[in-house]
Amino acid sequence: MLDLREWLSKVDQIGELKALRNADPELEIGTLSEINARNRGSALLFDEMKGYQKGFRLLTSALLTSKRLGITLGVNSANTVQELVNSLEGKSSEWESSASNYPPKEVSEGPVLENTLTGDKVNMLKFPAPLWNEMDGGRYLGTGDVVITRDPQTGVVNVGTYRIAVHDDKTLGIYISPSHHGFRHLRAYHSKGKACPVVISFGHHPLFLVVGGSAIPYGLCEYNYAGAVIDSQIEVIKGPITGLPIPANSEIAIEGFIPPDKRLPEGPFGEFTGYYSSGRTEQPIVEVAAVYHRDDPIVLGAFNCKPPHDYTLMHSVLKSVMVKDALRRVGMPEIKGVWFHECAAVNFLLVVSIKQMYPGHATQAGAVAAQSQVAAQGNGRYIVVVDDDIDPTNLEDVVWAICTRSNPETGIDVLRRTFSNKLDPIAPKETKEWRASRAIIDACRPFNRMNEFPSVVRSRPELREQVEKKWKDLLSET
Repeated sequence: MLDLREWLSKVDQIGELKALRNADPELEIGTLSEINARNRGSALLFDEMKGYQKGFRLLTSALLTSKRLGITLGVNSANTVQELVNSLEGKSSEWESSASNYPPKEVSEGPVLENTLTGDKVNMLKFPAPLWNEMDGGRYLGTGDVVITRDPQTGVVNVGTYRIAVHDDKTLGIYISPSHHGFRHLRAYHSKGKACPVVISFGHHPLFLVVGGSAIPYGLCEYNYAGAVIDSQIEVIKGPITGLPIPANSEIAIEGFIPPDKRLPEGPFGEFTGYYSSGRTEQPIVEVAAVYHRDDPIVLGAFNCKPPHDYTLMHSVLKSVMVKDALRRVGMPEIKGVWFHECAAVNFLLVVSIKQMYPGHATQAGAVAAQSQVAAQGNGRYIVVVDDDIDPTNLEDVVWAICTRSNPETGIDVLRRTFSNKLDPIAPKETKEWRASRAIIDACRPFNRMNEFPSVVRSRPELREQVEKKWKDLLSET
């Protein structure tokens, strides 16, 4: 059973939960979350916020540490990021292949139905929706949310994370990038002049956020995928208005429709890139038909700012694991490590570590990694391939390899006219065809000089261990 309150209990038990009261949703909560992200702090549970009823709570900073992300993914012993990555190696392929065994389980009751509001009782303004950043174009209730839609042709359900603004008590704004699966569903309904049925969950176990924000193959339902992760079917309730599956343990969920002919100004919004990229544009709206929520509900927030922020560790770990699995599935040999760097808003810097086996191996690994589904779907920029003596997660090691092993004239290949979207900070505003380029940097020792390349100045591991043991007290002071 995926329940946010059980997750909070586990996080509290490891000492990584803090309760805060009397915070101001207008900028103060966002600023606190920004500072907390840089400090890799505890999960923050806000209550008694200015302008909101006591008991209507907001959670931020949920997935800032390897321990909390591990708990979310069922790995309870991950004290470091590397331990978590090692525990998850190969898992994404397993989850994808076994997902069909875990269809969502329909139930008639669940905590989300403790309160049902329809008609004049619908009031989205009572749920905590901060003004996260100073230049945001409004208050956003949906940042760690999941949006549930159905393909009208295949019937496959999609569960994706897309930002949700609050326009008024019964109207929400929604922004979905054209590359995302939910946009296909929306376009399919609107092309026929029909309103798109939608369910949105605003509070839930963070696994829904992880899965909803991941690049899972089209046609594979995220409910199934999440079920594979926890080795149990996800309990859902059939929405009485839309027929869509609502997470039974959701804290807050709505049913509604996205009409084809109504739009309102939405944005700007502080993006995962650390920039305001999308401006203020006319975007679809959600007309809310019904609201369901638990007593004392909790909104799951996922704050964006200049990295790191609430999303970055989650995306770094999951995307790295997925790309490594993808490289192995296509037969790429001797892949030693893969890492998307948080400081580059995850998508913009991908490092692949290999043990070189033949001339061109580095370029091949970089090109395949760049165009794997997970990497290609994001705003990619640089793919760096390094030797297996370089730790791909260590930015100092990576930069050292680029500067000492790559030749700009021969070691950089450019893929042109690759995918992009309007969230890319360097994308020209006037275009309607979002394109970009990607550089593959071969930062490996030249294959034909492997045996004669200058040796690295570094103490042997045995000698280092011996010295560290002898001078343990001294070194512990530095």
